[in-house]
Amino acid sequence: MKDVVSAEQGHTFVEMILVLAVLSIMTAVPVLHLHTMHDKKQVDYFLEVLEEDLRTAQQLAYADQEWIYFQDTKESYYMRKGSYWEAPLQTRELPEGVSFQRSTMTFDDIGFKSNGNARKAGTVFIQTPHTSYKLVVLVGKGRVYIEQR
Repeated sequence: MKDVVSAEQGHTFVEMILVLAVLSIMTAVPVLHLHTMHDKKQVDYFLEVLEEDLRTAQQLAYADQEWIYFQDTKESYYMRKGSYWEAPLQTRELPEGVSFQRSTMTFDDIGFKSNGNARKAGTVFIQTPHTSYKLVVLVGKGRVYIEQR
């Protein structure tokens, strides 16, 4: 017997559009998720750098026997040696949506004396687009850490 060949051997235009739409949606979802993940990682990196800057300032104050101050603006923060009027040792830009909020002290109150101790103990809130953090400066040795609120 002969095989009968029908006229329908391909896919219809509607079937191809449907498959293309499903594939487009499946590829768009991870791309949107990657953008949010990038923002979160940028904030995480900023917090790590801030903690390192605080430790560096404490060590620098002790090593150079000079006071180290921090100062913030809406877009960045500065680490200064000696006084607020000195040129900054370090300038860091704040990621978009990150700001310092007053708690028991302001960010400008953070500083280290020439013996490495914190000049004032307390907390500062760090507001990010997705969550909030608490920067804690402890009494005594001036230990500093950042934790999620």
